[in-house]
Amino acid sequence: MTLTFLIESTIFSYAQIFFSNRKWFGILILLATFVNPFNGLVILASVLFTNLFAYILQYDKAKIHLGFFGFNGLLFGAAFTFFYEIDLSFIILLVIFLIVTFFITTAVENYFAVGFNLPGLSLPFVLAVYLFFIFNQNLNLLITRTEFFTNSEFFSFLPESFLLFFKALGLLLLQTDILSGIIIFIAILLFSRIMAVLSILGFTFGIFFVSFLPQHLIYDLTLPIVFNSIITAIALGGSLIIPSNKSIISVLFGSLFIVIFSVFFSNLTSPLQLPILVLPFNSAVLLLIYGLKFREKFGDLILLYFKPGAPEENYYFHKNRVARFERYKFVNVDLPFHGEWMVSQAIDGKHTHRDNWRYAFDFVVVDDKKKMFRGKGHSLKQHYCFGSPVLAPLKGKVAKVINDIEDNEIGEFNLEQNWGNTVIIDHGSNLFSSISHLQKNSIKVEERDELENGDVIGACGNSGRSPEPHIHLQFQLSDKLGANTLKFPFGHYLLRKEDSYVLKSAEFPNEGDLIQNLDINKTLKDAFNLKLGDKLKFKFNESGKEKFEEWEIKIDLSNTMFIESSNNATATFYNDGKVFYFTSYIGKKDTVLYHFYLASIQVPFCSKENLTWEDSFPLFLIAEYPLRIIGDLLILLYNPFRTKGEFTITEVPNNEKISHKISNEITLYGKGIFNFITSKKFYELNVAGEGNIDSIKLTENDKEQFYAEFIKGDKR
Repeated sequence: MTLTFLIESTIFSYAQIFFSNRKWFGILILLATFVNPFNGLVILASVLFTNLFAYILQYDKAKIHLGFFGFNGLLFGAAFTFFYEIDLSFIILLVIFLIVTFFITTAVENYFAVGFNLPGLSLPFVLAVYLFFIFNQNLNLLITRTEFFTNSEFFSFLPESFLLFFKALGLLLLQTDILSGIIIFIAILLFSRIMAVLSILGFTFGIFFVSFLPQHLIYDLTLPIVFNSIITAIALGGSLIIPSNKSIISVLFGSLFIVIFSVFFSNLTSPLQLPILVLPFNSAVLLLIYGLKFREKFGDLILLYFKPGAPEENYYFHKNRVARFERYKFVNVDLPFHGEWMVSQAIDGKHTHRDNWRYAFDFVVVDDKKKMFRGKGHSLKQHYCFGSPVLAPLKGKVAKVINDIEDNEIGEFNLEQNWGNTVIIDHGSNLFSSISHLQKNSIKVEERDELENGDVIGACGNSGRSPEPHIHLQFQLSDKLGANTLKFPFGHYLLRKEDSYVLKSAEFPNEGDLIQNLDINKTLKDAFNLKLGDKLKFKFNESGKEKFEEWEIKIDLSNTMFIESSNNATATFYNDGKVFYFTSYIGKKDTVLYHFYLASIQVPFCSKENLTWEDSFPLFLIAEYPLRIIGDLLILLYNPFRTKGEFTITEVPNNEKISHKISNEITLYGKGIFNFITSKKFYELNVAGEGNIDSIKLTENDKEQFYAEFIKGDKR
């Protein structure tokens, strides 16, 4: 174990108490425990011992580093200093029961994770304290503390409600002084405006519900209810559930549950002389989180499904992910043809795409006047699409072939053999495609043949219920001819808009759209083909000094590829062979990787002339203070700001070094009363002819703000 690992695992253990992943936050929480130095030293020693013990026993180093084991040891050490006087027996018993706490933590966490897919929260700490209380009651090994340091006289100028709020915050770490609570609130406010608002809401709702209790319960339970309500509000409002306009309601119900559980557990634990601690918080949060897992529709209360950050970051990450990837499927479907075709009938088409067959598409070839044929179009051969190759839209195995149905003359129908000549392909995972109305005897494949994307399966015809030649494509859940259709998007395609082309991903084309597959440009594909173990190096200027940044391509335990920067930043990405995407960025805003993320959050490997596309960015990566603070404070009501990136890609002729230029105009704009706010930044990313990233440039207000140049790489 290195010294850096030991220090960071200790700091993260403190941060974990409030669901934070920031080292500076952990340092502030650590300082809050040192208002009383003896308490602080015991708590720090408890964390160090727990993490060292986990390391010696060879537990998961990543979990140790993140404070997964340390924070329950921290709380147990805090409870020891809160309830008992320090002497030699205290130290011996603390060590013994820290070991007990550790094994309770591992058992409880594993039980809840495997059995219920839930976190153990601080339940191991509560169980360990109860175990020791009952143990000590029989043996009287330690002396119970009777005096507590509060320093409330220094803050007597504050209103009573403020003092109660700060005292409740301090008690979350079993610190009795007001200053500890103030430090904790400052840390919360700096870390997350949402978390600060939630803590105040939890306090307010807790006080409100306490007022309905009998007088004797108000006296006994006010503080336990209030500090349990605060941490419950933080958990349910933004740390374990993604913040939304429903967060206030979840906090309200969470506080109500806290009152119910506090009264219940108080009656259970009082005869045993046990404090209720954060047992109501653990019970209420685990019950509500587990109950929310069984909904048919998730609505606005979305359980956290990714590595957590600040509540604001959780919100923006989720919203950006939904906006970018909500329609994406496990495979990318291609269009079943070469070149540009028109959608003659789309989903809910007025002719035949109705009811159970609504999710289908018909395609034809048209000229500049959108005519489907030459001359008068009376013969099949006069129709542009007749006889054109039809392609497999996705890898799979041929499940069914019908190849012997005559093609109709123009205007005629074959209602007895409605689907005409058809190929049905099994793509696995219960996904099938059915391609119909093909030309008689044109089908090149047989049942059980294995196909790749783009393999020719036959030719466009006019068989079945088809008055004019076209391709009919539908997705379905079985190999039955004429089965109910399934709504399934196309992976990537280009949509023609007058003289330009727009990249569409995971979309459904509309009737009248002129669309085509992406033609892959090898240079662009090579430039963004980042493989495990690749290393790249860039140089850039910062404050007039030349600096360097190195990248290495790595993969995490969930098989997600990411770039790790020498400047302590990471960015996860995905490459599906046709488009490169960034999916997240973690780090500061002064790294080359940050600017690369913004410049190329999505890049198609296609250099079609006048190609454009759009994407969006998490607000916290674009907005500067104070806009970000305003946005953070209003998230629980509505999101006042949006971001948009507008991309173009152009080939660079007559340039020995640069082959393509990718331009991106990022706009941040306000909505409603903030519609007067707008800001722009312009990125230019150059791709070298040999298939590498050449340079990245940021311009704002016509001034160059950042420039980085690729200098060396080891790509595999």
